[in-house]
Amino acid sequence: MPDQDADPYLDTEAVAEMVGVTTDTVRVYLKRSRKRLREGHELRPQDLPLPDAIIGRSPAWRTSTISAWSVHRVGPGRPATPNS
Repeated sequence: MPDQDADPYLDTEAVAEMVGVTTDTVRVYLKRSRKRLREGHELRPQDLPLPDAIIGRSPAWRTSTISAWSVHRVGPGRPATPNS
């Protein structure tokens, strides 16, 4: 298991930045993944994995988790819009 310094946790904002989408999009991806599981389906490779941890009340993923998942994403998504 990688140590935290070598594989740090990413919050929703960092995941969004890493894959080139908005934080709202990451939240929608997570909501869809949770819905699939609730309905008794397995997650597909393109589905956002469940968080590796919850820090406070916020989901957090290891960098390696998001790197592995991003390889299976169907497309690059729409470009993130800068916050005004």
